[in-house]
Amino acid sequence: MESTPQTLLGHYEKRLPLLAGRVGSLTFEEKHKLRQLWKLILEEFDRTDAQPFPALFSLTNTPNNGSNQDDITTLSFDPLVPLSSKDNNQSPKPINPSPNPKDSESIHSTVESSQNDLKQTSSWFSWQSITPSGLSASTATEEKLSIDGEQQSECDESRQRREESVKAYMKRTQNLDSPVPEDGFRPLFGEPINTRTFRAAFWQAATQIGNADSWVLRFLRAQKWDVQSAMDMIRSTLKWRTAQAIDEIMYFGESQLHYHTMNTGLAFACTHDRLNNPVYLVRVRVNIARNRNIQAIKRFLCWQIETSQLLSVGDADGRVTILFDLTDFTRENIDLHLVRTLISLLTNYYPETLGILLIYVNSWLFSGIWSLISPFIDPVVKSKIIMINSSSGFSPYIDPEHLISEIGGRKKFEYKYKLPSSEENNLMADTKARDEVEADFVRAVDDYEAATRKWLDAVTDNNESSSSLDAFGRDEARNALRKSTIALDPYVRARTLYHRLGFISPDHSVSF
Repeated sequence: MESTPQTLLGHYEKRLPLLAGRVGSLTFEEKHKLRQLWKLILEEFDRTDAQPFPALFSLTNTPNNGSNQDDITTLSFDPLVPLSSKDNNQSPKPINPSPNPKDSESIHSTVESSQNDLKQTSSWFSWQSITPSGLSASTATEEKLSIDGEQQSECDESRQRREESVKAYMKRTQNLDSPVPEDGFRPLFGEPINTRTFRAAFWQAATQIGNADSWVLRFLRAQKWDVQSAMDMIRSTLKWRTAQAIDEIMYFGESQLHYHTMNTGLAFACTHDRLNNPVYLVRVRVNIARNRNIQAIKRFLCWQIETSQLLSVGDADGRVTILFDLTDFTRENIDLHLVRTLISLLTNYYPETLGILLIYVNSWLFSGIWSLISPFIDPVVKSKIIMINSSSGFSPYIDPEHLISEIGGRKKFEYKYKLPSSEENNLMADTKARDEVEADFVRAVDDYEAATRKWLDAVTDNNESSSSLDAFGRDEARNALRKSTIALDPYVRARTLYHRLGFISPDHSVSF
């Protein structure tokens, strides 16, 4: 049964987590579907003729074409789908702020133009790669112009703001080397840099939230309990994750992210809601298209969603709440590419991750924009969207004591980006220790698979008496796998802003 704003509100009013279709609250039929899906997954593990997925956009295995290897604009999404060239060939066009309501007709035209771009793409999630050489095409006009030294300096500063990574900023301003060992990335299970097997990609993804059953169940719920459709979605997701080298993005962490986006605080986790979901605040006023490129935003969003799983505890089950703050929203903040990217990620590659989406509407611009973009939003996602027009309206969803003061709450929190330190990722350089903890992780994966095979072999359609998900040693194997995942984490994932702020402890406990 799909959630509606009314049923969601009921859960929040009663402080009842959304447990239906999740571990601990599965029906007899849902357990049966889960077993069927695990059978398909293990069969895929056992295939000897399966081709590995290619890591098409590896950060450490980029062909040497003379381009800047520190460039952060090479991330592509869904490279297998043909797409409109408009996303790639048009440089951002500044839009002057217009707080005057009389200019609504012009605003409507601006948004409608972006809406037409949406219609011309073959799917929600369809952009080609923008390579460093491709990016230079967007600035070719600037380079051809005859401008004086002052204008050139302004262009260089603007380009730097749009393209500079955290690593490059640290090098330029503090003469510091990368906070992450640049030659230290190794895929799990001894996989080569340029490919991942289905099994390796599965376990890299499924161990992020502490329970592989929970990760698998996301796809069943997203596909309305159609087992084959869920399996197809898992395969598609793993193929996408490998192509985009998500494990590399997490290894290099913030060093490869867009400094301007991190420093201005476009989006960040800052508290939790009444159901203990981490809350991400998106400050729409910070997003000005000319100060960044969409590829940088894609990598930033992937990193944030992956990191959100570390901030999710207990019954939150990996879900997050997103709060869009439209305070001081103007025309130059209209960015359907960003909205499309976020919704596409959550719909296609991170199913069942979005808890609710709160939109703080205190801008006269938004009503017209909403009527234009809402038809493109997936109905399931739309059912989780809640409009709020005053700070008191957050109370059913976020305790005022936990709502940050920037939004009208009483929690004292001011976003300030803390750069990575040169010592925080020292463990990543200890290859001997990494080999030992990874060996423990691989053994834990093997044990979990073995316990799951016993569970599947013992429970048949005619014998459901031992259908518990924890039977046949699966509970012990799950706990051991969780423990080994936490031990391995600092060797394969760069420490994050949330570690530096004290939100995430070394044992993965969370406190805002």
